[in-house]
Amino acid sequence: MLFYELEKLIKSLSATEKKIFQLHGTQLKGDKDYVILYEQIIGQIDTVDGASWQERFREAYPTKSLENTAAYLYKILTDLLVQIRIEQDTWYQQYQCLLKARLCFERSIPSRAFKELHKASKLATASQHHPVAYQAARMELTALSDLGFPGLSEQQLVDKQMKAKHTLQSLRQIHEHYSLYELLSHRLTKGKRPESSKQDKQVNDLILSELSLSTRGSQHQFEPQKLHLLFQSFFFIHSGEYRSALRIFNELTKLTEANESMWDYPPYDYLSALDGILDSLRSIGYYQEMAPFIDRLATLSERAYPEHFKSVATLTTWVYQLNMLLGCKKYEMAAQLIGNLSNGDTQKAVNGHEKQLEYYFFIALTYFMLQQWSKAKKQLNLLIAAAKQTPQHLAYRAGRLLHILLSYEMDDLGYVEYEIRSYKRAFSKQGKAYKTEKLIFNTIAADPKLRGNAWKATAHKKVAAKLKEIITDKRELQLTKFADFGQWVLASLSHK
Repeated sequence: MLFYELEKLIKSLSATEKKIFQLHGTQLKGDKDYVILYEQIIGQIDTVDGASWQERFREAYPTKSLENTAAYLYKILTDLLVQIRIEQDTWYQQYQCLLKARLCFERSIPSRAFKELHKASKLATASQHHPVAYQAARMELTALSDLGFPGLSEQQLVDKQMKAKHTLQSLRQIHEHYSLYELLSHRLTKGKRPESSKQDKQVNDLILSELSLSTRGSQHQFEPQKLHLLFQSFFFIHSGEYRSALRIFNELTKLTEANESMWDYPPYDYLSALDGILDSLRSIGYYQEMAPFIDRLATLSERAYPEHFKSVATLTTWVYQLNMLLGCKKYEMAAQLIGNLSNGDTQKAVNGHEKQLEYYFFIALTYFMLQQWSKAKKQLNLLIAAAKQTPQHLAYRAGRLLHILLSYEMDDLGYVEYEIRSYKRAFSKQGKAYKTEKLIFNTIAADPKLRGNAWKATAHKKVAAKLKEIITDKRELQLTKFADFGQWVLASLSHK
């Protein structure tokens, strides 16, 4: 696992970060095994000639420990990246101030320590980052007590204590917001599904608790407002009130954009929120409504953020652009978009990322819908190869399923039987099979290509009824949001 994580970390490095690491290596004297290993990995990434970087290193340096060298390289890289992020992001700066303050207290330099705590508190207050604000206040009060409260009146002490108490209360309220949102998410996605006419009592209790919580004193702060809207949108999506959910999505993005000063640098949190909104919209088939949120993604990807963030944002934009066009059945436009994308550096920076798997999938689906079988197969092979270390992603499962359909369309029946057995083995450990999968496998086993029109007409009616049942199952959306596999089944049973 360490080797995979190290390789993934190095692939994510920007050109600037690589230069900083190389400069760090040249400043040190003596043996630098970790630099040699770094160059081996970079060479593997750039050339890919069959031999792994592990094999190359062990062959070239048989007396050196690959495991120890890899662990040290990982440590050096993460230390350097943290230092870079301290210069970019106030979140990192806040914790650095706390570290410096503690160090200064240990070395009996209290005046400098208090300055660091004041800086941490100021940054935390500006970004409404309550954990650091409270930690800074607690460290200050403890230090003042140890020093005998120099020049501090009792009222001033009480004021500091009350300020820390209010910060702690805000932190507790945010924790309660998160707890309710996480419980709602778990109950609606993992627990028993409530009936459409009668909501589950436990879910109703969560809704009442959340409403009560959202009317307390901190409802005007950014984080509680954001969590309240996330809670509402998640509930509306899973209760089938899609128009209400769309309204909340728009409110959430407006709130986030109005509070840009609260964003992390780079804003992975906002990127994740947009990703979640678009994922929900495609799950319910609101493809045209995806456009304004895709535009926001594209704007994020064009801003002056670090390269890794821009690569993830760009790839996420492409994924949903293709997803939207395919959902609207604009297959030729999707193929044209694929031809216009230049993705060499973007792909390399996010190799193994979930969005890379989705990107391969939607390119393959485009060619599949256009019956360009060889192009579709090439993209699916890339997806399967990229997912070796992360087979838990649903994009990989959807890709394997599309690969089965492709093999059937290409009349490679022997391989189809083998692949179905392999598919069942691979995903049996991840819980029960999806109804969509069973429907596809049963259809392929019946081999509609060899059946007459009378059989197809009867089977078509049965499948259409089965699909109505599948559509109402929320769990099936996890798979069918990638492609309308049920329509392929219906098409295979249609008169030709």
